[in-house]
Amino acid sequence: MIRLIVYLILLGFAAWSLYRFLRPDGVLPGVKPAPKLKKPNPGENWVQVYETASPDEARQIQARLQEEGMECIVYQQGKKDIHGNALKGVGIAVPKSSVTLAQKIISRLPV
Repeated sequence: MIRLIVYLILLGFAAWSLYRFLRPDGVLPGVKPAPKLKKPNPGENWVQVYETASPDEARQIQARLQEEGMECIVYQQGKKDIHGNALKGVGIAVPKSSVTLAQKIISRLPV
């Protein structure tokens, strides 16, 4: 009888440990969950907040903005503007409602 109780306690402890390790919400203990990005609103206007010639720099800034939970896109600009001037190459745009926050984040980035 004692052996059965000990087995049940060990089985319960193993099940509890497995539950704690594989949480139902998919988050492991001690691991920060990734920010959940909202689905973009197709009717919302987007504003360019940064322009660069380096695609790598643009991807770094995009990653930083997404760490803050902001939606943003990186896009390659056209070959020339309407006046025939060559464009730098890569732009970063955010929804109009997030422009101020994005500019604050970008201004704090190391140069």
